[in-house]
Amino acid sequence: MTVLPLPRSTAGPTGTLTTQRTLARHLVHRSALAEVFLTDFQSVDEHTFRAAAQLPPRHFYYGDHTGRPAAHDPLAVFEAVRQMLLCAMHLQHDAGSDTKSITATATMDITDVRPLRVRGALDLALEGSVDLAKNYQGAVSRVVHRVRVLAGGREVGVITVDTAQRPDDVYEKLRMSHRAGPPPYSDTLPGRPDGVAPPPWLVGRERAENVVLEDARSDGEALVCRLRVPVDHPSMFDHAQDHVPGPVMMEAARQASLLLAAEREGVSPGSSWPAYMGAEYLRFAELDSDITVVTRRAADGPGRSTDVAFVQRGEEVARMRVRLDSTLTAGAGDAR
Repeated sequence: MTVLPLPRSTAGPTGTLTTQRTLARHLVHRSALAEVFLTDFQSVDEHTFRAAAQLPPRHFYYGDHTGRPAAHDPLAVFEAVRQMLLCAMHLQHDAGSDTKSITATATMDITDVRPLRVRGALDLALEGSVDLAKNYQGAVSRVVHRVRVLAGGREVGVITVDTAQRPDDVYEKLRMSHRAGPPPYSDTLPGRPDGVAPPPWLVGRERAENVVLEDARSDGEALVCRLRVPVDHPSMFDHAQDHVPGPVMMEAARQASLLLAAEREGVSPGSSWPAYMGAEYLRFAELDSDITVVTRRAADGPGRSTDVAFVQRGEEVARMRVRLDSTLTAGAGDAR
């Protein structure tokens, strides 16, 4: 058992968090136990909460990378925080099971990748704060959370998420606002895409099952792909969804940025990692219509920054900014 100490100034009633066992699956909206990374949660006060998580030593999706030196995936860190915030909606903000969380924006800023270079499982300490909270008719309606991520006592980075919380009946009206009929669920759709995916190593992957792009082509300075929606993927679609989940599009943005860097600059996907990702979700991304992923070098971003647009039926449903950093200049000898 690992016990993670909390800072004295912000410790709750017990002052410690444990990684002895995972939390209940329903608190983090996961179906498979293997997909639950959160191990403990504690409310400190009205504006502060803490959690512990453990990233697994091996994972079909999060552990599948060509990058060297090897490190735990920053998007696995994001998933641990996402689970923490789902749990916070229930335990910190008293949201009921008859509500839905809808992400409006999310940012992930990895300031130090070296703590992620651990062979084996990695324990995370997550320090959450409420930057903004709004209620409607006595229930939480919107929360902006900021989460500081630590591993081995060192800060890995900061993740911020702006989430709306809606009752099921309101959610259903939102889902139908741009549709003529009910949306299909992912478990009713065929799992075999009909496009041509790039070789896995060109998007930093070893397994073809984890590639989420297909039919890539150049269009001027842009790289244009179709989103390859893996509805039968055991991690990305751990349970049935009525839309494309935001984390799937974040993965597509990462892969598109790696592919652009490889095709235009000759940069090996295995030598890059996402140091920053910012996402804005404008509409629900539907499962029954193609989504085009358009990636360009960012004109105003530092380093290898890209802007990624997700277009469906002629309209943007999401846009993202990605900044890739080199694995070769980020403390390569610091794994333990």
